[in-house]
Amino acid sequence: MRSPFTRLLAIVLAAFMLLPLAACGTGDETADPKETVTHAQSEAETEDLRYTCDLPAELDYKGEEINFLYVKKAGRDDELISEELGNGVISDAVYERNLKVETELGVELVFNDYADDTAAQNAINTAVKAGDRTLDIFVIGTYCGISPAISGCYLNLSNLEYIDLSKHYWSQDYNNMVTFTSENKQFLATSPAALSLFRLTYLTIFNRDLFEERKIPSLYDTVANGDWTLEYQLSLIEDTWVDTDGDGKESKDDFYGFITGTCISVDAYCVASDIHLVVRDEDGYLAYNNTKLDAIVEMGEKVNAIYNNQGTYTFLGQPQDDIGLHYIIEKFAEEQGLMATTQFLSIETHIGSLAEFNYGIVPMPKLNKLQPDYYTYVQDQVSGFGISSAIADEARQSMLSAVMEAIAYHSNEIVRPAYYESALSLRFMQDPQSRDILGTMFETIAFDYCYVTGVGSVRESLRSILPGKKLTIASRAKSWEKTINNQLKKDNAALDKLP
Repeated sequence: MRSPFTRLLAIVLAAFMLLPLAACGTGDETADPKETVTHAQSEAETEDLRYTCDLPAELDYKGEEINFLYVKKAGRDDELISEELGNGVISDAVYERNLKVETELGVELVFNDYADDTAAQNAINTAVKAGDRTLDIFVIGTYCGISPAISGCYLNLSNLEYIDLSKHYWSQDYNNMVTFTSENKQFLATSPAALSLFRLTYLTIFNRDLFEERKIPSLYDTVANGDWTLEYQLSLIEDTWVDTDGDGKESKDDFYGFITGTCISVDAYCVASDIHLVVRDEDGYLAYNNTKLDAIVEMGEKVNAIYNNQGTYTFLGQPQDDIGLHYIIEKFAEEQGLMATTQFLSIETHIGSLAEFNYGIVPMPKLNKLQPDYYTYVQDQVSGFGISSAIADEARQSMLSAVMEAIAYHSNEIVRPAYYESALSLRFMQDPQSRDILGTMFETIAFDYCYVTGVGSVRESLRSILPGKKLTIASRAKSWEKTINNQLKKDNAALDKLP
């Protein structure tokens, strides 16, 4: 499902308008200019009630502390905290966002950090089981948030007073993935408060100069014509290996047509190929989508051919291909590859060396020309926000829902444009075509329950199958149905019991 929330991101790139910040409750109050970080907002968005916050202007919680649990990890460590102004555009935007929420609601935001998602997940389970009410809002990677949500550690956001998940400053694609049962229960949500929603997005980066030297047709035109497919990518990779170091064998210092890895780089292919193995059935329950068997076999064969082509260089496993690691982007930045699979986070952290030559971005390729749209997968570590079910007091529940709503709204108003203007729009995108492509990508952001949670270990299986020398995708895909259905049956039963 396409998200109207992401569709507006293209407009942001096309035309920025400097506007005064509006208070969440009224939509017409102007912030003190001394407290305002310059930011941009699209004209269409200001006129769309789906982006207008409906919190009452008179809410005042008299200095109540709101305690967050969050994970301080690459790509997510600056989403929530900024101690002072003057540390950069994004940091200043986060500072202003927090100040706006605190001032408008009369609260104090307090952040408790954990080193990784597993530690945070354990802390959540322990706190809720013990009835610990000292932690209010949990912010951890989605892949570690789903399990405690299903086990009852989060409140159903749909039942809370001030959260309006239909507003498009909440990611509607994410909503669709984490809405459960016929009662539309939802325990997690995400918004532009999670910069990881942008940073952990997959793309293909390519060397424009080398494409022109080799007289390869414009990749932008190929995307626009709907011809950017796995088969076409393979055709560009073939016969590209150059024995740069002269040792007579394929090695790291040689030139390749494609640079990738066998860990997180594999994860994007199913969603990019419009393959969703877990969907919601007509009654709202999670179900295995067995109509995609032929597609997953086709995808497997094509991706396997790419990985095993001589023109592909592959970084092996998690030590070299993971979030926050830069092996792939560094090799590409050294102009040792025609193109590579990467995430925006890697580009952001390596922008200095990339600026030395011409590069462009396009989505991950489609399965085939019959696939109507491109789809952009966001890594499962994107931050998900939820409220502790240990909070039993209804008044405090309402207050926490107001805080979450205000954070989502002001993040869309302040943090998102700051990130786009300072990072993506002006620093990453070197040409108008890449900016247009960026809009296309964020129009087609897609999540999948199966690849977020690793149901039936499908994600882990694909990491070994797709790059492997022996392709076993057909037999393995058939075996997943029983395993996945058994797990989904348990998940649906557990979700049914939750309020």
